[in-house]
Amino acid sequence: MKKAFLVELTVLTGYIKQLLPIAAIVGFFVAFGMGTVVPLAGIFVTMFSMMGAMAASAYDDANNWGAYRLTLPLSRRDVVLGRYVAVIAMAGAGVALGIALQVLAVAVGALNILPGDLRDVLHMTQADVLASIFSLFLCLFMGASAAAFTIPAYFKFGNTKATQFLPMFVMLAYFICMVGFGQIADHIDAAEVLARFASWMESYAGTAVLSLVLIVLTAFVLSVSAAVSMRISARRDL
Repeated sequence: MKKAFLVELTVLTGYIKQLLPIAAIVGFFVAFGMGTVVPLAGIFVTMFSMMGAMAASAYDDANNWGAYRLTLPLSRRDVVLGRYVAVIAMAGAGVALGIALQVLAVAVGALNILPGDLRDVLHMTQADVLASIFSLFLCLFMGASAAAFTIPAYFKFGNTKATQFLPMFVMLAYFICMVGFGQIADHIDAAEVLARFASWMESYAGTAVLSLVLIVLTAFVLSVSAAVSMRISARRDL
């Protein structure tokens, strides 16, 4: 699996250099729009995990690289696991770079050399730090879920066909979630429940528990996805 991972890493290392400025621009636009840098690290990890999976799959179709790789002295299991480890590494890079940029932004805001409104955007309170931690792990789960859904589709249908159908399935999943939430909200006091949940989430215990739950869920969805992808890859013809 190490060789397969290094092959994936060779492809994605160059992509990180392209993705970094894009993620920084998107992150700061969102931060200024929301008036806080709380979501900055989360945006990085989401983009790196999602775009990493898509970039690796797109490269498979370039010059039939995916088919050629199956002829190399690498087992199909190693090829699949190498892809997932590479996506996890991309997510880790997103976490590290996002946190570094977030810390840098807060440090610049603390220098008192910027206009007042801009300093407010770059300032983080204790509650903001807890919110940022939760946002980071929530975005990690969202990015991993997107990758877990797309990677088996790419292995099954290839990049071109999967790209055509994935947006439809994403919109369908979003619609089902919204309808389901609406049905639940009709039977409970949604506003009160959300207020209590938000209050609990702002505590140290709440943030720690939710972060741990999100980490476990992230590992679970990636494990299930990897098992599905290995089964698909084992049946794939050269």
